[in-house]
Amino acid sequence: MKKIAVQFTVEELQALLTLADNQLFRMKFIDPKIPGYRNRPDELRAAQSAVQTLQESLNKEKGRVPKTQGGAALQLVPKG
Repeated sequence: MKKIAVQFTVEELQALLTLADNQLFRMKFIDPKIPGYRNRPDELRAAQSAVQTLQESLNKEKGRVPKTQGGAALQLVPKG
């Protein structure tokens, strides 16, 4: 998959992360209850990856250390 680079202010990145995280929540928990819903696991995995990338970028910019468990950084692993 081709990667691209974009530049955001910290405030723009925070706003984008909030929007993306809210949309991911909708995709995971609300959309499946709507009649006619079609499961799209690849789209959900891509959305989870995008939110994780945005969160890591924001944390890095703010100087935050990733949360760890037993010395290893936690990572979201999509089911599928």
